[in-house]
Amino acid sequence: MTALADNSVHLVITSPPYWQLKDYGTDNQIGFHDSYESYINNLNLVWKECYRTLHNGCRLCVNIGDQFARAVYYGRYKVIPIREEIVKFCENIGFDYMGAIIWQKVTTSNTTGGGVQMGSYPYPRNGILKLDYEFILVFKKLGDAPKPTNENKQLSKMTATEWNTFFAGHWNFAGARQDNHIAMFPEELPRRLIKMFAFVGDTVLDPFAGSGTTNLAAKNLGRNSVGYEINPEFIPVIKQKLSANQSTYGGHETTFEFMVEKTHIDFQMEIQKQPYIFKDPHTLDKKIDIKKLQFGSKIDKNSSVEREEFFTVKEIVSPEKIRLSNNLTVKLIGIREDKKINGKAIAFLTNKTKGNRVFLKYDNVKYDSENNLLCYLYLENQTFINAHLIKNGLVQVDSKTDFKYKQKFITLFNESNTQINI
Repeated sequence: MTALADNSVHLVITSPPYWQLKDYGTDNQIGFHDSYESYINNLNLVWKECYRTLHNGCRLCVNIGDQFARAVYYGRYKVIPIREEIVKFCENIGFDYMGAIIWQKVTTSNTTGGGVQMGSYPYPRNGILKLDYEFILVFKKLGDAPKPTNENKQLSKMTATEWNTFFAGHWNFAGARQDNHIAMFPEELPRRLIKMFAFVGDTVLDPFAGSGTTNLAAKNLGRNSVGYEINPEFIPVIKQKLSANQSTYGGHETTFEFMVEKTHIDFQMEIQKQPYIFKDPHTLDKKIDIKKLQFGSKIDKNSSVEREEFFTVKEIVSPEKIRLSNNLTVKLIGIREDKKINGKAIAFLTNKTKGNRVFLKYDNVKYDSENNLLCYLYLENQTFINAHLIKNGLVQVDSKTDFKYKQKFITLFNESNTQINI
């Protein structure tokens, strides 16, 4: 953010990109193509710039959630507490950590990688918490903050209700509808933070501007703002959101400036200059390209162009499990092995899949209690393998778990038994 001078902004509000979950469509983006180690170290470069540009005595507010490390991609399930590394680095460079607001939001749990009913539902031990909340981390840069004019001070007063609501440790409001930008927080989030930590006339910075929600909130509250967005496709979205073609707003003159900041920075060299470099203590086993597995989250702006990634079958492990060409073992949803005709079922699968490409589809529950990825298996010609196994009387229906096609599978199973009895 070389265009910004030291100590030139009075509040930073941002929500950094997800790690390995959201593709924002830009080669130099942070998060999607990174290892967790690179992701954290690249984010730390941003926090360092926030510290430089933020005026003494002012706040940095970071909206971030915990995130699942998918078993399909990393070999096991665990929750990644990204906030811990942000707090550690920000305190290391001179910020004081002032606590966090817990934002309970109404959303799908796919946002950070969890399914609707995770783990061993409906049985104990291996259920997984739904991550339907996020944190808003608050940091303060030491020193004396600039004093507002008496007029701006009066214009910035909050009501008692606002004060008690905003400074509570828990917020509860819905997330934003996903539209032109892949991931947006609602305007209510920056609106509250701006009223809490910036006076009328102050300047608010969002280093991950996205669709410009922070800038919109600042405009509506009589604050100046600066936003950085790496993806040029969203500039028209920002202009439309801010009504950038209008020269006045609320009776006051409004000026917008859009510029391209061309930098020639060796980011790896800059990382080496940091107070410390994050080293990931966990060895992650990257098995497949997460971009090729659609779990319901909006991964790519144009993800509908090619919805399926095709594989070949490397091994029929059992009537319930197959190993794909990328060495990923998956378990077929709704299938229960019948040991009396096990050989026939395996022969059927071998015959159907040999020399053919297959693709996967998923249900609400992505994993069983043993962390097996659950899927519906289809041939490239749309043949539904799970259903055909049942239709041909080669397997039982897994009646102990709930899944989308359960009633259909039970009907097919009963029909196959009727035909056999006849």
